[in-house]
Formats: sequence, C-alpha cells, structure tokens
Amino acid sequence: MKILLSLLIAGSAVLSACVPQNTALSVETLSAEAHPERQVVQAGLATSLAPALTFETFANSENDRSFHADIAFYETALSYGPLADPRPIFLLANAYIVSNQQEYGIAFLERQLKRYEKVMTADMQATYLAAYTLLRATYADQVALPGRIWWVLDTFDLLEQAKGLSAGNPLVHWAAGLIYTQVPSIFGKKEAALNELLWLVERPELEPTPGFYREAYRHLGKLYAEQGDIDQSEQYLKKSGYENYAPETLFMGWFATTKEKGLLFSPTPWIEEIVADRVFAVRGFGFSDIHFVVSDDGRELISIDAGTQPYSMKAAHEFLLQHYPDLPALTTVFITHAHWDHVGGYSYLKSLGNNLRIYGRDNYQGTIKRALRQHTYKQFRGAGFNDEWVSSYKPDISVDKLTEISVGNTHIELIPVTGGETEDALLIYLPNLGTLFMGDALMPFYGEPWVEEGFIDEALETMDQALQRHPKHILHGHYGITVLYGAGEQLAAFRDAFQWLVEETRKHITNGYSAKNIIRLNLIPPGLENHPEAFLSYLAPRDHIIARTADHMVGIWQEEISGREPQGLDTLTAVEYGRLLKVYLDLSQGEIINALQRMLEGGDNELALQMAVAAELRYPDNEEIIRLAQNAADRLRSAAQYFDPFKFVTYTELIGKEHQSVPLKPVAHD
Repeated sequence: MKILLSLLIAGSAVLSACVPQNTALSVETLSAEAHPERQVVQAGLATSLAPALTFETFANSENDRSFHADIAFYETALSYGPLADPRPIFLLANAYIVSNQQEYGIAFLERQLKRYEKVMTADMQATYLAAYTLLRATYADQVALPGRIWWVLDTFDLLEQAKGLSAGNPLVHWAAGLIYTQVPSIFGKKEAALNELLWLVERPELEPTPGFYREAYRHLGKLYAEQGDIDQSEQYLKKSGYENYAPETLFMGWFATTKEKGLLFSPTPWIEEIVADRVFAVRGFGFSDIHFVVSDDGRELISIDAGTQPYSMKAAHEFLLQHYPDLPALTTVFITHAHWDHVGGYSYLKSLGNNLRIYGRDNYQGTIKRALRQHTYKQFRGAGFNDEWVSSYKPDISVDKLTEISVGNTHIELIPVTGGETEDALLIYLPNLGTLFMGDALMPFYGEPWVEEGFIDEALETMDQALQRHPKHILHGHYGITVLYGAGEQLAAFRDAFQWLVEETRKHITNGYSAKNIIRLNLIPPGLENHPEAFLSYLAPRDHIIARTADHMVGIWQEEISGREPQGLDTLTAVEYGRLLKVYLDLSQGEIINALQRMLEGGDNELALQMAVAAELRYPDNEEIIRLAQNAADRLRSAAQYFDPFKFVTYTELIGKEHQSVPLKPVAHD
C-alpha cells in the first residue's frame, strides 16, 4: 500500500484548493484489532447515529453543499469500516457524481483507504480504489490546468494498483474501461479501454448486478465509432439501450421503461434456481417476478402470482418449460395480493382448464379498486394494458385465516396478513423447502405512491410472522426487494431499524415537524453500524416510511418546524415559476440557461428540473433549456435507479424518453 498512500497524498495536494476546509483532518490508520467507537448526535428530537471519529467533518452542512439524503446516510454508515459488499460503495460514488460532489467523495474515500488500510482485504482495497478513481476521473476537469495531467496520470496508476490487488474484480475493469474510453487520445489509452471492456462482456457471469454492464456496452459503442467500425458500434449501442437517447449520467441498474412494455424490473428474461429442481424465480416478464414450485411428489407445478399481463404470464410459463421441459402441469396458483402486476395474467391461468385452483385473500376487492385508477403516466403499465385483466380476477378459494394445505404432498402454510403495502396480503410458506413467499408486503414504498395505501404497524407484524418461521429463503414479488430483504440477519436487523424509525417519525410529527424536516435529519438508529447487511435495506425505504407515516398522521395541510414553510396552503405550479423567471426576475433565455447550469453544478437537481420545466413552458423551442431539463431528470433517475422504480419512470416520462432494456445474466439452468 505504500505506492497507494503516496499517490493519495499527491492527489490530496492538488485537490486541497478545491475541497472545503472542514473536510481537512489528520487521519490515523486503525489497527486490525480496533473497532471505531459509536458516535451519536441529537438530530431533532432523536438520538441518531453520527459519523465515526475522523469522519465527523462530513456531517452535511446545507450552506456548503446541496442536500442528498442518500449521501448523508452513506457518509455516516460507511464511516464505521470498509465493506465487502461493493454496492453501497458504488452507489455512494454515483450519488457524488450526479450531485457534482466529487470533491467530498474523493476526500471521503481517501480517508477510508487511510483509516482502514489494515482492515481491508486486497479485494476490498481494489473495490474502493475503483470507486475512488471514478470520482477522480469525473472531477478532473475541475482540477487546475497545471496539475491536471499529473492528476490523470496518478489516476491511471491507481487503476493499475487496483488491478494488481484483484485482477479478477469486474468493478476494477469496469472503472478502467469507462475512464480510459473518455480520456483524450493523447494519453494513449484507447486500446486499453477496449481490452478492459471486452474483458467484461466476455464474462457475463461476473456482472455484479443485473444491468451493470449497460455502460460497458455504451462505451464499447463509442470506441468502435471512433475506429470507424459502425456495425460494431451500432451493435453495442443497441445492447446498451442507448440507440436513440444517451443520457449524460451513469446507469448501472436493471430498471427499464418503454411506452410499449411499461416498467420492467428485470428487462431480459432469466431464471434463477432458488432450490435445485424445486423452486424457480422467473424474471423479465412484466413488472413483477413469477415464482414456480415443483411439488414434493413431482406431479404438480405451483405458481406464486399471476404476472402482469396474460401474454407475459403465458410467456413466463413457456420460458420455464422451454428450459425445464420435464416439469409437471401447472395445477395451483397462490396470489400474494391483488395489485395489477400480480393478477394481470389471471385470464391466461383460467384458460389452462377447470382443474387449476387459484387461492387468494377474501378481502381483495379494495386493492383491485385502487389498482384500476387511471394514471397520468403511461410507462408503468405500457400501451394496451387492459383493465379487464385486473377487474376479472376472483380467487377460486378465498383465504381469511391461517390455513394449512397439501399440494402434491407439499405442506403449505397460507398466512393472511395486512402487509405493508395492501390489506389483502398472503404469505405462502413451504416449511420442507425452507421457503417463504412474501409478495410485496415489504415493498419499500408501503403502498403505491400515487394512492392512499400502506400499513406501517402491520408491516412490522408481517416481518415478525416471517422471522418466527426462520425460513432459509425469502422471495418477494420483485427482484430488488428480494435483494434487500433476504432471510436471517438482514431482515431481523431491518425490522428493528424500521420500528425505531417509525417511533421517531411519529414523535417528530406530533411535535410539528413535516416529513421533509424529518428526512433532512438523516435519522439512523444507533447500532445499525454493526449490521452492514441492512444498510441498503434501511436506506431504500427510509424516506418513504417517513412520508407514509406522516401522511397517516396529518391533514390536507402539513406543519413545518420553522413555521415558515407549511405545505398544502398554496397552489403554485410551473406557470407561476415561469412568471418568476420571466416577469419578476426579468431573466433572458441565456440568463435562465446560465442559472440552470449553476443549479446542476451545485447539485440542486430537483430545483433545476422544476425551474427547467417552468422555463420550457415559456420557451418550448429552446433546445438548450430542453437539454438541461433532460440532464436534471437523468441525474434524478440515476440517483433512483436501484431503489425507486416509481421515481425512475416518472422522471423518464416527464422528459418524454424511454429507457430500453439491456441483456442480463444468462439463464441459470444453462
């Protein structure tokens, strides 16, 4: 690590003029045996986790930089030690990039690499260095010109150091490929970029998360275009999903949304074999996952949920049979809840014959009624979605109490609960397979954001029901939720953090805080630092838990702790903001463009988008205003790309774009 530390020192010297002074602090390397002592802070009315010692200067100051709840969380939680899981590290790096806060990110990761040098494995060091070099590369244009070349060369050296530490780490090759592609040709890195990116695409099994290679395909398209190989360029751009529109930000997740297909959590079909030859997760057919189970006697096939549309349910069933042709006939279906993306394929299932039995809750009607609400945004369900696919749903066998049945000698517990999302949730537990199906009981939004839905206390009770059974596998209705809330310590740690957050939120709402006030407190339960497996589990729903809890406690107006920003009193729209820009501030189109650029440079992406939409109403033909609106929305989409499909689709459709699918991991059976 001696080379690494010397480069960090050199890089810090160049950066020192750019980084706010409150991040400068002498950092001692922690011994391998030592553990950072827990720090707490009074956040509003709560005692909340604070950054570890030597990281306390990263506590957010709204006078220094724009507020981003995810950055505030990561800077606190990650300060307690390095993680083997690369996802939080790269999500933090991306959050810094989309908010133009790379200088903070560089300083934060430098401090991590120095503080925890003796604790990190070689692979962990390589992962942190990959994220660190990505921040350096995206910050290079802001380094003073005399030191910029050395800055870039040092970044190259750090990438090579990372490769030396872990030659097979796909994150290192990914960072190197992206960085080498974008540097000027004078640095002679184009061939290296091609080699790094081809190394990735030749190893799809190493893709860290589904969709992560999207940027590798995009950058290969750029490289081949520069070489004049148009056929190869178009091939890779098509794989990236960026044939018609290429955002200026990074996208590494699995969401896709188009006018035709709507939102896809997993845009390319694939099968994961959860329990060998018995339990299958089929993804990429509509909005939700569909799970299939082979009965103990091998004579019956069971489906969990009915999919999004009749044709997608049919395609998922046929796709499974194509790869596992010896499976038995589908005889039984269990519906976890009656949202449109879980019952939309009902008519296909009924077409299979009268012997097929469909189990569902007895109180499904309210969920169906809400699911039939007509939305402004069309890229959730896609063109041609037929409400009759949902309204026709009716279970053959209604479940209103704990029920135990046998299907093909498979013992099954049907557990009716009021889940976190809907009142008609049904947990399906197969004790002999150690598998629990939870549907969307822990969907991080606690109800669809567009409707009055969600049950906070009942979500806690549902988690208790799950934990009492000690399942080996917990499968949810969408891939992202399964990643967040797996069995064992992950769900148990989240359950305790959830309870703490709800109690603190209610305390604050009762004392005049608004949901926005509470979100900006960065509430983190002391003790969460000991459960890194639950970091993302807690962060993903945190703001939604606060907002949904507040929604259940307040009226059509919301108080706010300062008394100056109550919500619900005014009727301001983009029209009034347009008048502000043109009539009252008397800004020319050029001045508006300059202001929008400064907002984006300052990381105020939500403000930039709101003002850009207002400006667009005034100047609908100004292409630069339109581009800046797209840039702001893309930054917001990028920040939401793992945790919030609703924001992702809304921002995508707001700027009139689509986000095409990308190839994912191969079918597990193959």
